Amino acid sequence: MTRDLEETLAELGPGYREVVERLRGCEAVRPAPRRFAPAAYLAAASVAAALLGVVCVFAARPGRTQSEATRAYTAAYGRGEAEIAAILASQRADGSWANDFLTRQNAAALRRAEGEGAAVAYKRAARYLKSKGLKPLTDEELDLRSAAARSIVRL
Repeated sequence: MTRDLEETLAELGPGYREVVERLRGCEAVRPAPRRFAPAAYLAAASVAAALLGVVCVFAARPGRTQSEATRAYTAAYGRGEAEIAAILASQRADGSWANDFLTRQNAAALRRAEGEGAAVAYKRAARYLKSKGLKPLTDEELDLRSAAARSIVRL
């Protein structure tokens, strides 16, 4: 023991020295190493293989149609009636879409679109964005996003 501990024990009295000696005489208890049964490793490997299989089955492949989530983010890049109809159908009552990213993008696409329905939807979207301190994308920003998406996803 260090001199500091010896002095502390001397101050505390003889009863404490006996406790310390008893504790020092005990063997140190070490926890037994954990061992996993081979069944646990096999179960973990089976779960990993099953998840990999699910990913492989549902992963995007060339020639496969776009998912609903992808279509929601890329509809504003097309100028056809089908894309504008999809944008109009997915607009919420408050003038927004799933998030502000989509709302800014879809509002810009509606601004370019023709038709009374698109004009009304654009005004609702612009009002929503203004209430949040945002603006629709500019035509240049929408074109840049469209070009970037076309380089990644086949639109």
